[in-house]
Amino acid sequence: MEAAAKKRHPLRTVAWALGIALALAVTAVVALNIYVRVAFGPFYDQAERVFDIPGVNAGFVCQDLDHLETTDAWLFSGYMADHSPSPLYRRDADGAVARLTVALPDGDVYAGHGSAITSTDRYAYLACEGGYLVLDAEEVASAADGQVLGALAKVELDFSPAFMNIEGDTFLVGEFYYPGDYETPDEHHILTADGTENPAIMYAYALDGGAPFGVAPVAERVYSIPGMIQGVCTAGAGRLVLSQSYGLATSHLLAYDMTELAAEGTFAADGEEVPLYCLDGRSLAEDVEAPPMAEGIESFEGRVYVSDESASNKYIFGKLYGAGAVYALDMEG
Repeated sequence: MEAAAKKRHPLRTVAWALGIALALAVTAVVALNIYVRVAFGPFYDQAERVFDIPGVNAGFVCQDLDHLETTDAWLFSGYMADHSPSPLYRRDADGAVARLTVALPDGDVYAGHGSAITSTDRYAYLACEGGYLVLDAEEVASAADGQVLGALAKVELDFSPAFMNIEGDTFLVGEFYYPGDYETPDEHHILTADGTENPAIMYAYALDGGAPFGVAPVAERVYSIPGMIQGVCTAGAGRLVLSQSYGLATSHLLAYDMTELAAEGTFAADGEEVPLYCLDGRSLAEDVEAPPMAEGIESFEGRVYVSDESASNKYIFGKLYGAGAVYALDMEG
């Protein structure tokens, strides 16, 4: 008779299966890292990992970042995946993190998308439906962890802002377009001189210390811009950078040479006709491909700082290749 087959111990079988699963998981993570680093080599060749995005493992979905010059702290806006109140995170110069909540002028708690945050030495501006909220910058900079910040006012705009940034003496605020899901008015779709159809617009307001909350009430110019824009900042004296992303598609950091721009007609903004400028292939100076879901960008100390949402608990996959951090790169050309 043949010898009876030896019985495998159940615990050994489980351990063997777990070991195989772990090995496969490690292999997958390593392979993904290699793929991302190769696929987006030009980005990683230029970019330096600076610090982690606060709240990335606590349900926070980061949408924008802003440098507070008065305290050398960083602000992060976004929303919670579970639809609870949307926090503002502040990362201080020493690395300490404070999680803050914002109350609307009517007392309700802010639970918006948190698509943009920007600031001056007097005010911080947080995007909301139909415009933006105004906060006291000193209170934002000094608030204790867990504190509720009361918005001073809500400022209405011609559209709901998807991104905002203050660069020099200009407040830039624009909209997001993606066909079917995020449409824009027909009059915002502009065919530019090089044949590009830009489906969105960005307003530029002058900062004005005498105006309510420091921003002029009427835009001084309008830019016609591409779709899927998530953020804006400058890169040196003559470059304007837009971050472009949606879903799992490759992100783009688009740098435009502002010296190549000239007014091309007018656009009706805030009830007045103002000069119109078109961002298209004629002024595009650089296109840096970046990993998916690049969001807000900020100019600081000569570099462009980039935030990303893919490592949040909502999307997770970015955790596998280090997307839960802010990266900085030189795009001055």
